[in-house]
Amino acid sequence: MARCKNLLPILLILSCSLSAASYQQIETEHTRIIFEEEDVAYAQHVSVFADEVFEELASFLLHTPSVKVPVIITSNTAFANGYYINFPSAVYLYVTSPEDRFLGSRTQDWLKSLFIHELTHYIHLTAPVGPAKFLRFLGPGVTAMSTVFMPGWWIEGITTYAETAFVEHGGRGDSLKFARIYQASLAQDSLWSLSQGAYNGPFNPSNRIYVTGYLMVDYLTRQYGSSAYAAINRRFAAFPFFGLSPAFKKVTGHSANELFSLALQEAQAIERSSEPLFGGPMQGDRYLPSHTSIGLVGYVQSPYEGRALFRYATDGSAEKLMDLSLDGGSSISFGTDKAVFSSLWADSKDPSSLAMAAVSYSDLYLLDLATRKATRLTKAQRLVQPAISGDESRIVASRVNGSFYDLVEVKTDTLHIITLASKERVSYVDPVLNKDGSKLAYLALEDGNSSLYLLEDGKEPLLLAGPTADELCAPSFAEDDSILFVKELELYRINPETGTIQLVHTDSVGVYSASVQADELFYETYTPQGVAVKKTVLQSSFDSPISLRDPLTVASSAETFVYQASPYYDNLQFNLALPFPFVEANQFQPGVWFHATSLLRRHSLVGSFGWSIRGVKLLADINYQYDASTYALALGLSLNQYNSTKDLYESAAYAAAVVPLLSWTGYSHFQALSIKPQISLIWDPTGITTTGSTVLGYTLQKRNSRTMDFFGPSGFTASGGAMLQSGVNAPILFGSMGMQVRLLDSSAMFRFVVDAIGTNSEDIGNNYALFSFKPLQSGNGKLRLSASIRLPLGLFDAPIPYGGLTGAGLEITAQSAWYMNADTLIWEGTWAAAARLTANMVLGGPSVAFRPFAQVACLLGPNTWEFSLGLDGQTLKSFLAIK
Repeated sequence: MARCKNLLPILLILSCSLSAASYQQIETEHTRIIFEEEDVAYAQHVSVFADEVFEELASFLLHTPSVKVPVIITSNTAFANGYYINFPSAVYLYVTSPEDRFLGSRTQDWLKSLFIHELTHYIHLTAPVGPAKFLRFLGPGVTAMSTVFMPGWWIEGITTYAETAFVEHGGRGDSLKFARIYQASLAQDSLWSLSQGAYNGPFNPSNRIYVTGYLMVDYLTRQYGSSAYAAINRRFAAFPFFGLSPAFKKVTGHSANELFSLALQEAQAIERSSEPLFGGPMQGDRYLPSHTSIGLVGYVQSPYEGRALFRYATDGSAEKLMDLSLDGGSSISFGTDKAVFSSLWADSKDPSSLAMAAVSYSDLYLLDLATRKATRLTKAQRLVQPAISGDESRIVASRVNGSFYDLVEVKTDTLHIITLASKERVSYVDPVLNKDGSKLAYLALEDGNSSLYLLEDGKEPLLLAGPTADELCAPSFAEDDSILFVKELELYRINPETGTIQLVHTDSVGVYSASVQADELFYETYTPQGVAVKKTVLQSSFDSPISLRDPLTVASSAETFVYQASPYYDNLQFNLALPFPFVEANQFQPGVWFHATSLLRRHSLVGSFGWSIRGVKLLADINYQYDASTYALALGLSLNQYNSTKDLYESAAYAAAVVPLLSWTGYSHFQALSIKPQISLIWDPTGITTTGSTVLGYTLQKRNSRTMDFFGPSGFTASGGAMLQSGVNAPILFGSMGMQVRLLDSSAMFRFVVDAIGTNSEDIGNNYALFSFKPLQSGNGKLRLSASIRLPLGLFDAPIPYGGLTGAGLEITAQSAWYMNADTLIWEGTWAAAARLTANMVLGGPSVAFRPFAQVACLLGPNTWEFSLGLDGQTLKSFLAIK
């Protein structure tokens, strides 16, 4: 028995000593930068400005962290992102910059701007203010306690402000597209409330917590000084339960809502656009359509329709062609008969994948518009913004290269990828080909400046416009091979032969991209509901003088110090401990709960200790997990848990693993196969029971999910395994198969599940119960059938305390079972039915969704009823059972 008790601590020590073998670290005065060996250049780059940024932000937020800030850098993604996370607190930086330039084209250093944003989170949310100041003995994670009560705009507002204020150029506050998000809503009297700005709802704009927060913090800082934010935050954290308004009132004399109104009064107004929308108004994004052999085709993403291709009639009415899950309109380009698109996917089993940063790729597919069938062109590449010529002879794209983008061509015959343009610290984006593929236009972004180039076969690249501090984007070829492009949301045309630039079209909200087809001009603009398309008759170009802003200057690089790298070991770090009394035989007993994880999230250790006064025993419940991406390991130990039925104390230990065998992702679905072995021991004064099991599981899931899909997309799961237990002569076999199918083209789903278990030596009737009712039959084999209708009840945008209600769904389920007893199949004798009402709620501060539910179930034969409440699928309390 002593060997069993000593096994878990030994395994924990061995697991914690596992090194993140390829990871290294460098330490500056205020930061500890963690990275894989191939990312050393990016780590050294961050180290150049890390301490200076730290000191500026610490002074601004009136808090200097006492420990070095962990900064984890990864270059293994096909998209841009960054995180601040707690438990333990750390900053994650994705090296990949955004190809859509959501921080604005004038951002001169993506990693610096991202670091400013995430470090602001770190300093803000680790400040020991309010009760956390006196409870730090519970662990460093105690500073997160007030985050639950913070609105999302308060958390993201200060970061969006900082990313703009603490750089010379760039940031969302320096982006005209970012400003149009609130300006367009104000022009149509449809701006969201401050309470709605506390969380991201199901509708556009998807980034409203950033917009709301920037407006609030920018106004607050300009009107009341740089210390106002920290002063309000300190007062709020002291008693956060009634929100921010009391703290705002103390510092500014105005409530938060009043200050929001004042900030909006200062916002620059734009005129309301009166031109009709092509295809009519809709909630979601409608992107620029293209003429093809099957008609006018365009891409749409909507919370109700999902992401799909649509074909338009001349009057704008639309017909859905196919579901296609893409990352916006720039991910697809149309030729005459075919289209090329890029599809993002993650390889979570790659050894370099982390829980917060899975290795990801973006591959190209060629879509036949007539058959709607797609062929994969590339494998494990990071290609974005693909473009195809009208005759489909050429395909080009931008390829991720660190924080920048190269320009490449994918040969249509050999599928080889060749580089067309690559230069250090330059991004080549927005490529477009003319009809026969002989000409290629693209943008070059360098140090916050934009330049427009033309590349023709056999010629050197021709600079057409720039470099300029103006934001240039969305070049396209007209039928005469002149080039349309957008400058600061106005549409221009340039003649490559003469270099003449003319203004073509303006819109009160702005032109985001455009195409000319015959004498018609189609262009993208913005509405409060999302991206929209307008169609107008192409007018003669204006000959008014066109000026481009001078390019931004680049500060000379100071002499930098190269830090020495050392190996990084991803060990557990203590986060938090809390009093955790437990109940034994209807009496409270003292206990403590604790939480520890590692920075890379490879290791986690969660558990509790207690003391049984009644039994004079130490109690423990400890669970350890190690995630190596290529496999996962879990260990658990439970000591002296009281079993009231047997009136004795039991202990248990287990070891389990998950090993992925197959993982494949295509543009329409993904599938995975894994094996899960487990062994467990249970012991008490009467003896030891040993159990071993192995489960093989398969999952296939469609990628055509919609916001309206409250119960998820269509999919299929199957699993099966065997369990051996000491004292049982034969193995117990079990299996499960489930399928969810979309009803027609709606978000309603039909779900069907079959569960089976059997052995030739045991009564297993208590397994796979009908909900939680006791079985009416018994046997050594059991089959349970479940059928459900899952109905979304709508998308909502209703504020609640500390967040919002964003959706609800109703599931109606029927179940019954059959037993094998002495080679005879016996029916349960009745059916059970249940109705479950579930709500989706979002906490604004931590952006965490949770789903409370209420369920009423009935066993029809005995007419037994049960009412239950639960959270995230787990029943917490059954309130009553009436017979």
